[in-house]
Amino acid sequence: MRELAAAALLLLALAVGALAPTLWRDDPVGSALGPGRPIASGPLATVATASFAPVSWKAKDHGSGYLICGATDNWSRPSLAEQNAHLASDPRYARMRADDPASEASAPFRANAVFYDGSSIQMRVDLVALTGLWTDPHIGGNAVGCTSLEPQVWLIGYAPTKYRSDDRDYAYLDVVPAPGYHMVILTGTLRPYVVVATSVKLAVLEIPTTNTAPAATLEAKPTEPPVYTLRPINDPPRDLVLPTGCHILGASAHQDSLGATWTVQCGSAQANLSVALAAMKQGWAHLGGPPIGVGMQAYEKGNVTMQLAYRLDGPAYADSFQLVQYWRPFSAGGPASPSPLAYLRVPTGFDLPAGCVWRDAPAGFTPDGAYKLPFECPGVAPDQVEGLFTRAITSQGWHEVTNVRGTLDWAKADLRLAFGVVLTKSGAAGGLPWVVEALCCFAP
Repeated sequence: MRELAAAALLLLALAVGALAPTLWRDDPVGSALGPGRPIASGPLATVATASFAPVSWKAKDHGSGYLICGATDNWSRPSLAEQNAHLASDPRYARMRADDPASEASAPFRANAVFYDGSSIQMRVDLVALTGLWTDPHIGGNAVGCTSLEPQVWLIGYAPTKYRSDDRDYAYLDVVPAPGYHMVILTGTLRPYVVVATSVKLAVLEIPTTNTAPAATLEAKPTEPPVYTLRPINDPPRDLVLPTGCHILGASAHQDSLGATWTVQCGSAQANLSVALAAMKQGWAHLGGPPIGVGMQAYEKGNVTMQLAYRLDGPAYADSFQLVQYWRPFSAGGPASPSPLAYLRVPTGFDLPAGCVWRDAPAGFTPDGAYKLPFECPGVAPDQVEGLFTRAITSQGWHEVTNVRGTLDWAKADLRLAFGVVLTKSGAAGGLPWVVEALCCFAP
């Protein structure tokens, strides 16, 4: 009787074991979000030998366009020495080295995002070995449990937050830094390329045509050229006419063909900074962040984002500057303040009266966040400085204006100028004088 009971238990165990793959395959999505399933015989053995029939995960994404099917938070990539030792121990990869840029094992080991077709066993084995994921004891269960009809992006050091595919050629997977790795199944509309990005681009992954949706299911192609067509690099910046006198000294394309950088010189600090004003007059929106004159600003017009980057040392704004365009959405902050004033940190449109000199540190800030630029006029009584300054800028073409806020006192073309003094401890005027210069009134 005892032998019969033991035999029954053995048969029950064998039956459960035989059903295990089926049970795993039908697990709800939530069960794949845990730490994974440890495999007693080793993760690579399971990755290499187990094969579930691919299934579609589209119905489980709740309309988000993606889902995380497997993740491990407490994993970190092995050291370079450990990775090379692992490659050398496997005949399939013994000829490769992760520290050799010419080796096909180099890029995957440093990648933050890799593409996986979702079901190919050999591709899965290669990715696990070459990315360093072989050190995770749960990789076998995670990888096999994620078998899918849809393509995947394996994120290392990042987690997904949003998937967008409103462009005909590019889909975008927004991510944020996160520990470990995340296996992400793309269940939304597929495009030929997937851009993985935080505030900067991390990777551009090409999706094989076998994974993209049939042409009949894609939106009708627009009759006009697609937004992200790369033009010859000797063309001027897109949707921007540089002011007269500006010259392009050089240009280079971004490696992903989604942008370019131009080196520009307009002749002087004032002329160089006039590019910002020209851009805003041509419909470019100044994005939130540093005001004009702090070295770098970001602008947006339609699906194109632009940055202007000026030097802050040596020749500073008078030196040539970089104009960078991204022909894709770029996370650079929302629209700037609706105030029509873009304050400058350096004086460009006027000279101080003879004998007066600039001080080093700002004298404070206006309510709009502008730097108050202090100066002093040795030998001139405090109550005489304003008259001296007024006569000097009037002779330079500035004229007096009235502003309802009572802060902007003079105008010259598209420049505005405010004057004030740093109050003494008693609250009376008589401290250092200061000015604020601004680009104004740039609506088309």
